[in-house]
This record gives sequence, structure tokens and C-alpha cells, in this order.
Amino acid sequence: MLSFSSSNSDWIDAAVTALQSGDLYVSPKAPDASDLQSALSGVIPGDGSIAVVVLPADADLGTVYDLELLDRITERAPQKTVILAVGDDLQADSTVIDSDVALRIANENENASAGDLQAALVETVTEISAETPASSGGTSGAGGADPLMPAVIGGVVVIAAALTAFGLLMRRRRRKLAVSTDPVPAGIRLRVNRLRELRADYAAVPGSPVASETAAGIDALASHVEQLFIRLNAKAGQDQSVLAEAEYSDKLARLVAALDRDYLLDLLTRPDLWDAPDERIAEVREALAAVTTQIVDNIKQVNARTGLLFQVSLDSLIGRSELRDWERQFKQSSGG
Repeated sequence: MLSFSSSNSDWIDAAVTALQSGDLYVSPKAPDASDLQSALSGVIPGDGSIAVVVLPADADLGTVYDLELLDRITERAPQKTVILAVGDDLQADSTVIDSDVALRIANENENASAGDLQAALVETVTEISAETPASSGGTSGAGGADPLMPAVIGGVVVIAAALTAFGLLMRRRRRKLAVSTDPVPAGIRLRVNRLRELRADYAAVPGSPVASETAAGIDALASHVEQLFIRLNAKAGQDQSVLAEAEYSDKLARLVAALDRDYLLDLLTRPDLWDAPDERIAEVREALAAVTTQIVDNIKQVNARTGLLFQVSLDSLIGRSELRDWERQFKQSSGG
């Protein structure tokens, strides 16, 4: 397995060290670090239940899969919920509420914020706090509280609760309606949805057999991805699902970048504007077929109750610098 570079470890170590004594770490290299520090300090609960980490966009360079920074910080942080911003990419994980719900809250606020990271983080903290049980605090927090304090502040708390109860109730109702039993992980679902959007684009290209074949291939891939995770959810252990998510989060992101309008679709419609268009087209088509074949093999392995095997590398796509740029943009715009 690929390992983290020393720079990745430095980001993680700095964040985890800060979270041992507090609930907020904003890297000095993050844009608007001081403003984020001030804004977030006022909304993070004081019970040690939620940690927020803000890192610059290049902190995830060299990671093996999309949520690896989040996973590595979460496994070492004392807080039970971690909200992570890497550039504009907002992520969250939790052991006290459903992890998919935490990630979905982060993704929805990222998409709704129109690039305003501070607003997205503040709303994510607020919504996850509303979902978190009151007894789920971590190790931080003051001891030896004054026994008279509840009586002093009790009236204020009752008034505040009365003023906010309706809003919190409506938020919880909206969130419960949004919670899904979808066996496909949230990050994978985003990629499947994008594949289906692209399928329609290829199907609409007139007079191109390659575009028509690509549309059919994309449709098959999206369907097989869903089948893999449906069957993993029903027949396999959680470790196999996590393994498949790590494998395909990265590979599907690369495929989406290669299939996007600015690459393969443009190659098919304006090959005169590209160098070596036939070679590039062949690379993407081979990658699409290879990933689909591997997923079908994985489905067969799940059905046979055997371990998943992964052999596709997508080396040809990794070698294209323009695809690395577009892949990063896709990850940032989709939350994964």
C-alpha cells in the first residue's frame, strides 16, 4: 500500500497535537486563518464533542484516497466528531452520529456556501452539534464546576431553549428526511451521480459511435458500482466495504476527470485541437473498460464470499498532468 509522505504526516501531527488540548486547529498556512480561528472559536461546543481542523488545499497531495487525511486525524483525535476542511473541500466523520450523515452535512454546506468556507464550517458545526447527543462529550472541558451555577444560568438556558426549540426541531426534521439508507457511501454516490450526468452528454453527441459506446459504458459502470456496494452491504463485512470505498473513491474520481466535458468529450467533438487525440481517447476508453471489468470481478468475489482483489492502476491517466488538475477540481467541487 502507498504510504503518506512526510509532508502529509506533518499536517496530521500538527492537527492531532493541537486537538489533544483543544477542539480547534487552523493551520497558519490556511487562507484567512485568523478570521476562521475567531469565527469557529465562538461556535464549537465546549464539551469536547466536536473538533474542527482547517488545512490548506495542498495538504492532501500524495494521499491514497479522498478521505485519508480525515480518517487518520479521526483515529488519533480524542474528540468523537471531526470536521475537516482541506482548502475548500469540507469533510466530517463521527462515532456518535452516523458517519454518512456527518459527511452529508459537510458536503451540503460546502455546496451551499458558494465558496464561503467560514460560513460552511460554522453551519456544519451548528448542524452536527444539533445532531449530537448531549452526553457525547470528549475528554476536554473544565472540572470542579460551581454547584450554584445551574441555578444562576437556568433561567437564561430556559429562555434560550424556548427561542431556539422550533428552529432546532425543524432542522432535525429536515435532517432526518435527508438521512438515507443508501448502501453506496456518500463520496462514491457523488461520483456515480456525476457519471450519470456525463452519460447523458455522451448520448447527446450526434453521429459518433465512440460517444454512443462511451455512454453505454458509463451507464454500465454506474450500475455495477451500485451493485457492488449493495451486495457488500448485504453479504460482506464492513472492512470489505471500507476497502472498496478506498479503492474506488480515487479511481472513479480519475475516471470522472477523464470523461468530463473538458477532456474525452472535447477530444471526440474537437480532436483537431488536441495533440495525439486517438491515443488519449484510447487511454480513457481502456480505463473505463478496465475499471468496469474489475468491479464486475469484485461483485463475483462478493457473491462467492471471497476477499476483494484490485489490480487496475490507471497509470496512463495518472500520467496526464491536465487530468490531475481536473481531478483535484472535481474533488473540491464534489466534497470527496
